[in-house]
Amino acid sequence: MGNTTIKQLSEILARAGSLFETGPSGLVPTQPHLFELLLDAVETIVFVADTDGRLRYANAAWERLTGFSPADTRGLPNAYYLHPRDQDRWVRFLDASKRDPEGHPVLVLRFLTRSGETVYLEASAQGLISKDNVCRGFVGTLSEVGNRVQQENIREATHRTLDILINNLPGLVYRCRNNRQWTMEYMSKGCEALTGYPAEALVNNKQLTYADLILPQDREQVWEHVQAAVRENRPFELMYRIQTASGDVKWVLERGHGNFYTSGELLGVEGFITDITRERHEQLRLRGDSLYDSASELPTPALFLDRIKMALLNATPGEHPAILVVHLNQLQNWHESLAPEDRERALLNIGRRIEGALDRSDSLCRWTRNEFAILRTRTQSVDDAIKLAEKVQKALRAPIGDGDDAFFLTTSIGLATGFEAATTDSAEDVLGIASGAAARASNLGLGRIEIANLDDAPAA
Repeated sequence: MGNTTIKQLSEILARAGSLFETGPSGLVPTQPHLFELLLDAVETIVFVADTDGRLRYANAAWERLTGFSPADTRGLPNAYYLHPRDQDRWVRFLDASKRDPEGHPVLVLRFLTRSGETVYLEASAQGLISKDNVCRGFVGTLSEVGNRVQQENIREATHRTLDILINNLPGLVYRCRNNRQWTMEYMSKGCEALTGYPAEALVNNKQLTYADLILPQDREQVWEHVQAAVRENRPFELMYRIQTASGDVKWVLERGHGNFYTSGELLGVEGFITDITRERHEQLRLRGDSLYDSASELPTPALFLDRIKMALLNATPGEHPAILVVHLNQLQNWHESLAPEDRERALLNIGRRIEGALDRSDSLCRWTRNEFAILRTRTQSVDDAIKLAEKVQKALRAPIGDGDDAFFLTTSIGLATGFEAATTDSAEDVLGIASGAAARASNLGLGRIEIANLDDAPAA
């Protein structure tokens, strides 16, 4: 139903003695049977809204598309049938119709069905202006355009894919939905070289999901890290392990970001995954050549992992080791703006502050670029570990650096404790579980402390 029909309807409704009049509850039809005969057979939704934007009338097409009956709708606020992010847009849209009655603005909005699903409706409206130049409400139409919106979104994403370049990269380019299965919508030809599976086996979960490839110990950490980045609309970078079609385990590096529609709605996740197994093993070998980092004098990751193994083996009933991962929020925001020597100086400052909150028997390690890891070999309860985490956060509240280069840093901490019968091979898995809890803490809000879910702990 086009703008010409809307104009004709508005002229009829604005006329004295029209089909609507002002009643105690707003605009109501004066000849409902005639109105139903005229409009209920129309597939497009025809509506009348009051000056506050609440629907006071909708033809039968409204119930067919949304599941809300017209009678129910008149008593419901906009929040029941409008997407939260589109409620203000709806009011502004109607306000524009009031200011420019001849303009007939058009806008695509997200409406909610009774079952909670989202439908895309293209709205067109015109203000009902009385003879004394007062707006009495609005008349307009809502047309279902979901297929068109979906095709536009897919086309926009596809246009960004440069097939010739992408399919020759040493890794996998992907686009997926933001769900726990990581349902793939697109995968480059590098998929088979990386995973052993052709892209067709994974796209739309035809044979298996990408989540099936990620080792169980790493799945939660991957999910939480990506969710934290998506929530803050920033790129992410993480390392984890996958199992290929041949049964081999590979370390991979994934870099990606959320793909957002112009309205701000998340369409999915896009990124690049590459094999770093050789680099990872070489990195661990080089780290093992020296027990302590020369700059910070902290244990190297290899020594730190060995200490975790020993703590797990020597755990006694009632006293368990606690592993804390301190995630430095906003680190990436200032890291690139500092000179290399200033970065190292700031990180040494952070490390010393954390050390000041620890006991002499505790171990501290710079685990990743924006994470420190702490090992306390014996704790009697989760509360003891939480108190340690709070002490670390307190030590990092003061600004880092001096003068114009000073900055404030917040921390999100994940802790894991209470492991039973852990094996010497599980130290890195245990640390990964704590890191996943830190990512979950960051995702839930700055400055949080989250306890790891021990259901993800490696089996004995």
